[in-house]
Amino acid sequence: MRLRLLLIVFMYFFVNLAVAGDEVGGLSTPLNTVDGKTLHLADFKGKVVLVNFWATWCPPCLDEIPDLIKLQKQYADRGLVVIGIDYMEKPDKKRLTGFIDEQGINYPIVFSDERTIQALARSLGGVYALPVTKLLNRDGKVAASHIGGLNFSEMRAMVEPLL
Repeated sequence: MRLRLLLIVFMYFFVNLAVAGDEVGGLSTPLNTVDGKTLHLADFKGKVVLVNFWATWCPPCLDEIPDLIKLQKQYADRGLVVIGIDYMEKPDKKRLTGFIDEQGINYPIVFSDERTIQALARSLGGVYALPVTKLLNRDGKVAASHIGGLNFSEMRAMVEPLL
């Protein structure tokens, strides 16, 4: 029994250290956007970053898009960056590009391989449902996390104290 408990404790710390120390998924991980650019969350230190994990098949995710567009327009000049992370979808860049154009999305959409996206999600505290919003402060630390859809007022209430 004691050995089993010791093994569980060891595995817990070992896994957490491996995830925390792993470059894949951290702020310096290269993330590919749909428009062919590469970004790193570390590039946005000094700014407030709202990271939204979403999918085109997720109704609450789709409901958030107009408010995310509005939030990006209203607060970009105060240091807010909105980044969308296409999550749990089959890779279809052409369809996703058409969707982005159709919706008028004005913020970068990350479209990277599944391993990179999963590691990024873990490094930000995990994504266990959609949509998920992670708010990073100007130091790149997770300041807030929300599971489920948000409306513009709720997004504004999360963001404004950090601007």
